[in-house]
Amino acid sequence: MIFPVILLFAFIAIAMLLPASTCAFQSSLINKRSLTRTTFLKATESPLYHHHTCIRTRNIEAAVKFYSLFGYEIETKFRAGPARAAWLTTSGRSSKKGQSDAAARLEIIEVPSYVLDEKEGTIKRALDLMKHESLLGLNHFALDVTPHIESLKKEEYYGLDQFLEDINEKSKELFGKTLRVALDPRQQVIGNQVFELCFIYDADGCIVELVRYIKDLDQNIQSGWEPWDGAGFVGADDRDTSF
Repeated sequence: MIFPVILLFAFIAIAMLLPASTCAFQSSLINKRSLTRTTFLKATESPLYHHHTCIRTRNIEAAVKFYSLFGYEIETKFRAGPARAAWLTTSGRSSKKGQSDAAARLEIIEVPSYVLDEKEGTIKRALDLMKHESLLGLNHFALDVTPHIESLKKEEYYGLDQFLEDINEKSKELFGKTLRVALDPRQQVIGNQVFELCFIYDADGCIVELVRYIKDLDQNIQSGWEPWDGAGFVGADDRDTSF
């Protein structure tokens, strides 16, 4: 009987020495309901910032040219093992001690030719994710062109169709290349806001979404998932272009 009593007192002593936060954490693990309400990273305290999105390219110079059409500039060049790499930002500023102070940042990594292993006369491209809807993982990233379009102060209507036309003309003038459109501009209601959106391919065939805010709706729309009406995104046909 002496050993069980000693063991009981030992457990009590250990419990008294544990910090209150440890006990509370253990309690929350046991109580599933309280665990679902726990926020480990509170946005009001020290939020996490999106630093960059990484894209692999067969030709880093072509990739830099393409993204320059949308305001990206080289922030810094570096090596990622044997590969040439660069950070491209839309702010033109360098980061401070690794912190993210750019409006948007891309990391471009060039796949070395001996790794790419292209057959003679062929050009490798990214898998067309507009035509492979069953694949999981990162699908695309989006650029909000609303501030840019508003800054133009056009008197006549100027939407994504006009924006794409201007970017395409600029691309042909500077680089002799045309844009590939994966999905033509169309409107979509998200929440109580109306957006115009379209999808294009970058120099390697990665999908980039362009988004333009149009207006808020007067009525309140409840957040939720309505039954699917059968409509969806369908990839456009391939076009003859290297961009």
